[in-house]
Amino acid sequence: MKVKSILTPSRARPHRLVSFISSVDASTRVKANVEMIFYIDEDDPHLDAYKDLRNRVWDLFPDFLNFKFIFGKPQSVCDSWNDMYEQSIGDIIIMGNDDLIYRTTDWDMKLREVYKKYPDEIYCAWFNDGINQERHCAFPIISKRWVETVGYCFAPRGMFEFGYNDTWVFDLAKRTGRIHYMGDVMAEHNHFSNNKAKYDETYAKQREGTSKYTIDGEKFGKTQNQRLLDANKLIARILSGCSCEVKLDS
Repeated sequence: MKVKSILTPSRARPHRLVSFISSVDASTRVKANVEMIFYIDEDDPHLDAYKDLRNRVWDLFPDFLNFKFIFGKPQSVCDSWNDMYEQSIGDIIIMGNDDLIYRTTDWDMKLREVYKKYPDEIYCAWFNDGINQERHCAFPIISKRWVETVGYCFAPRGMFEFGYNDTWVFDLAKRTGRIHYMGDVMAEHNHFSNNKAKYDETYAKQREGTSKYTIDGEKFGKTQNQRLLDANKLIARILSGCSCEVKLDS
């Protein structure tokens, strides 16, 4: 069975990160094939709590394949996902978040339908997050081969500050015709916008001053040509069945 790597940036929410890990622990059938990697800013106000979690995580959740905590410089979420990917060993790369709760038992087994359907391993799948459903791929699931083909994880380094990483992946998937919505798997997004979370310091940090979403949205609108080029790389991989690799953006 293929290894799944769940990549999760977290800030000022060690308690919510524990809840997310607990939900994955409770809903995964084969935990020995799942690794979880986290990126924590080294200036996080709750840094000590995150380091305590790192020290205790194996005692709390002993059955997973791997845990990694990256404590690094404050940077864009886009760059953090690429840093986490570079330390991952998975065949399947899953965008995680510290305000998610996995609700559906055996989600990892249900993923088998995806890689069986796409033997060339070019696909973008996503679970039902309780907000966007089929309309938008809020937390993409892609393959290692997808990342190798385009040269980055989710979005290119330096592209976005906070938002639009999922939108970038979804746009590529639509251009290649490789979208796969898994509506029967619930990965609930407990967000302030759907009244399932308080508006905390992490939400506020991303929306202070000129919203990072606004800036990222403008940049997304100006980079259609790059997405077209990257979609063509994916299409070429599909058509050729090539197993070659490309170097990740640095």
